[in-house]
Amino acid sequence: MEPNWSEAKKVALWNYEELMEKMLKVLSYKFVQEHYNHSMKEAADYATRLFGYDAKYAKKVGMLTEFFKKLDSLEVKNYVELARKTETKEKCREFLRKTRLPFEDLISTLNYIFRWVLPFNLYLRELIDPDDETQREYVEKLKKLGIRFNLDTLEQGRTVEGRKRISEEAGVPEIFLSGLVNHADLTRLPYSNRKTVKHLCAAGYGTLEKLAGTDLRRLTEDMKSYFDKVGIRLSRSFIDLEGISHWAKTIPRIVQD
Repeated sequence: MEPNWSEAKKVALWNYEELMEKMLKVLSYKFVQEHYNHSMKEAADYATRLFGYDAKYAKKVGMLTEFFKKLDSLEVKNYVELARKTETKEKCREFLRKTRLPFEDLISTLNYIFRWVLPFNLYLRELIDPDDETQREYVEKLKKLGIRFNLDTLEQGRTVEGRKRISEEAGVPEIFLSGLVNHADLTRLPYSNRKTVKHLCAAGYGTLEKLAGTDLRRLTEDMKSYFDKVGIRLSRSFIDLEGISHWAKTIPRIVQD
């Protein structure tokens, strides 16, 4: 039976092969392979930890853990292998034929891995003040070194030595690079974007380490105080602080001080 490819776009917002291309691009980064390329047993455990703070995710966790168990029994080693086995429609058809797994469960799991587990790629311009000419010039200099995205920044600048090298080669101050790396680090939070990072930094949470080391009560107080000052009503539909607090403690640590 032919997979319902339109379901892929409905679930993931991109057509199937676009989703897989984007996923494999993220999985090509060395730090992603080192810190995120879970085995199927690790994947099941990570899903449980990631969603364990809220009972509303119980059904989702159940589906994911069961599917990862099936993949483990089929000797799928990790996310990279799963993506390679299903990266095109032709490969996906063959994978489903051999495994007899439901396409709906596969696309839901792939979408979860891409949107909830793996860090999302953002252009560097989304992490700076667009009105700051100096910052824009620094970003242009970084582009010449092939650093165009937040994940490029983490790949090359997550270590002290890496930031020093970039600073020297690009002619960009280390203090700017450190801030950029920390902003990029915050984008690894599930469903985080430039606005999320902007709000967290403005409220005093400019590093993942500080965010992870703060309890939810204090974080909520600080964020409410900040939002009150800028005239924004704090609500869970606007920013899920409970989730952010939990995820900050769950995602892997990759940036060196």
